[in-house]
Amino acid sequence: MKQTILLIAFFLFSLAVNAQNQIEICQNKTTHLIAEEKITYLQVGDPDKMIAEVVPEQPNMVRVKAVDDFEGESSLTVVSANRSYSLFVRYSDGNKISYKLEEFHGEKAGDLNIGPVPEYLLKEYCGQILNDGTQKPVRLRTKKDGIIFRLKNLYLKQDLLFFELEITNSTNIVLDMEAIHWWIDDKKRVKATNIQEYQVEELYLHYKWDRIPAKTTLREVVVLPKFIVPDKRILKIELLEKALGNTGRKLTLEVKNKTILKSQSF
Repeated sequence: MKQTILLIAFFLFSLAVNAQNQIEICQNKTTHLIAEEKITYLQVGDPDKMIAEVVPEQPNMVRVKAVDDFEGESSLTVVSANRSYSLFVRYSDGNKISYKLEEFHGEKAGDLNIGPVPEYLLKEYCGQILNDGTQKPVRLRTKKDGIIFRLKNLYLKQDLLFFELEITNSTNIVLDMEAIHWWIDDKKRVKATNIQEYQVEELYLHYKWDRIPAKTTLREVVVLPKFIVPDKRILKIELLEKALGNTGRKLTLEVKNKTILKSQSF
């Protein structure tokens, strides 16, 4: 009898959470999820039904839109302020187009800043990579207006990816860096409504350079959670320059899944 009562209670609780954690989207309107803090993880349940992305200018906001009219439900997982929110998404041409994330039921997501590896170990691992004097071929490089941006190498350890980057400023002017962004994006953008773009959150940066002096080359190691890039997608690493208005340079490295799969263990 007790077990039956507990099962009924659990069922009713699940229904209540489902009803509470539900948002509505449609084709001709953009719905926004607004969090109090930065969004650190975003995952769409069915990308054929909807698209979702963190707003680059407002990292505490997610915009969601239906690709087409669909029946039933899909899902959306959002992590912010160390809490994970699993949302049920259904199609409806309703009036509500914005939701406050903290009003939904969420669960503690764990320590997302350093993952399963303590920060002191990440620092040690990054130091090992930077101190390795072995000459290896450059994986990828791009150049623009005197700035060279390289992916020197890629390593794997304890379910973490270590990206060794190198930035060369061959000009006489200091390069002020705004950020390095990591995106999983479509290889080909055919229709704007079908763009699928997901931000990958950095777990650790070794040096956290924000300025590259004139005539200088600096290296950095950035740690990301282990992942692979789905078919027809590509990882983009974007170096953004801080400048007046929207005049800063942007250098982009495009990393294919086969490059990630060839990550070296150390």
